[in-house]
Amino acid sequence: MDPNEVLMLIVEASLGLAGFAGVVTAVGRRDAVYDVTLQRLNLVNLLATAFGALFLSLGALALQSAYVDGATVWPVCSAVGLLIMVYFATRSFLEIVRTIGPGRTLRTPTVYVINAPVVLVCGLQIWNVFEGSAFWPFFVLLITMFAIGCFSFARLLFAPRS
Repeated sequence: MDPNEVLMLIVEASLGLAGFAGVVTAVGRRDAVYDVTLQRLNLVNLLATAFGALFLSLGALALQSAYVDGATVWPVCSAVGLLIMVYFATRSFLEIVRTIGPGRTLRTPTVYVINAPVVLVCGLQIWNVFEGSAFWPFFVLLITMFAIGCFSFARLLFAPRS
């Protein structure tokens, strides 16, 4: 499959995911009692990852349409994506620590389920910036962002009642 087709697919899927976030928030359980801070964190994570994947894909498409060589496009996109992922992971982790406390955070499996792939993907992006210059590491970054968005969507949709 051509990288442009894959990027367009990610743009469309990211828009759909962000749209579903709006629907879930609008028709969410208003009468239910649940932790509003964690709901807000899941919504912010969902929107940040969906729009992050969207704008990274659009940026890569714009660079390619400007006839920039792929050996330049993919490292640049990986570098920008790396900055987004580091900011996203740090911000989310600090928000979780602030919300549920440091001791409980380290015992929460969700922190490891999300942050372990993020650390691996960040390492892959560093490799792509300095050595790789390939599309597939950037694609892995986009898929990771989309998967985290889907995970946040599921947590938002199935938020437990307190």
